Amino acid sequence: MKQLDHLLSPGLLAMLGMLGPVPFTGSPALAAQDDGQYFESTADPDLEAPEGGATSNPDDGLEGDQLVTWGVSGGDIYQFRSSIDGGGSFSVNRAFLAGGFEYAFSPSLTLDFDLGFEADSYVFNGGGSFADEAGGVPWTTTLDVTLAAAARWNIDDTWRFVLKGFVSWAGEQDAEVGESFTGGGNVGVAYTFSDDLTLGVGALIAAQLEDDVLFIPSPVVDWRISERLFMSNVRGPVNYPTSSGLELIYYLSYELNVSVGARYELRRFRLNDDGNPRTRNGVGQERSIPLWVRLEWRPMEKLRLHLLAGCSFWEQLQISDSSGRQLNEQDVDPAPFIGCFVGFEF
Repeated sequence: MKQLDHLLSPGLLAMLGMLGPVPFTGSPALAAQDDGQYFESTADPDLEAPEGGATSNPDDGLEGDQLVTWGVSGGDIYQFRSSIDGGGSFSVNRAFLAGGFEYAFSPSLTLDFDLGFEADSYVFNGGGSFADEAGGVPWTTTLDVTLAAAARWNIDDTWRFVLKGFVSWAGEQDAEVGESFTGGGNVGVAYTFSDDLTLGVGALIAAQLEDDVLFIPSPVVDWRISERLFMSNVRGPVNYPTSSGLELIYYLSYELNVSVGARYELRRFRLNDDGNPRTRNGVGQERSIPLWVRLEWRPMEKLRLHLLAGCSFWEQLQISDSSGRQLNEQDVDPAPFIGCFVGFEF
């Protein structure tokens, strides 16, 4: 599937999409809501493809009569401990899993159906005003499950249009199931100016837990600056989409590239009924702008492996009561992270 093949999203939307996957919100990861790279890349590096190896466009290997393409992907990011203003610190491990299929309804219309999952395991240490407001540990493990469907139209050789809808459940373990659902959609249009340049615009419209409807516009960029150098937000891993941000990518070969990028992330989720009575069934939120270096290796045509390392900046933690009234918000020191992702299409 295009979004599984052209990996970087609630969910995350969420540099955020987000991409989401534009950033994803209402679920713990905007990156998870925007985990589909629904605009495929159109420009390829001017490099000689190895015989029997990966090609720059994995779709080149599809049979002409193949109508359904399946894909699975997964990954993990560990964010190291960082200090919270007002006292205390936290670290988090994020695990990602996604699967789905793409159906070529016609030469100009493709339908995508995807199921994404993210589990964020937080470890809070020490006291401080943020922990005190929560009556101890603000939250532990949050889960996000997002079901999405999208339609992609190739209007002609230059214009492409995408419409996507999703429903998401985002909450701490043991949170009220019926109080943790949100939904929304993405719309986008892109124009291919040449073999080297595709530009467009998209927008995320999503409900948020105990907050106003979220509207975030975002660009669509795929620009071949030189035969090896690209600027894009449709080429990252599906579980860590860059549609809400941007990457600068250098192709060392067809199989290997390295990139630097950034995106906006927003995670918002329902809390359970533990802790301070004021925060029971409340809403937790984490937002940041991560910057990273990513290495991608394609050992075979349908397999992509990614390693990344970076640091989250301008991070904030927020806790609200069950009606959405903010109780406490604290800034967090820059937090380094490492991660890996894998995607396979068949």
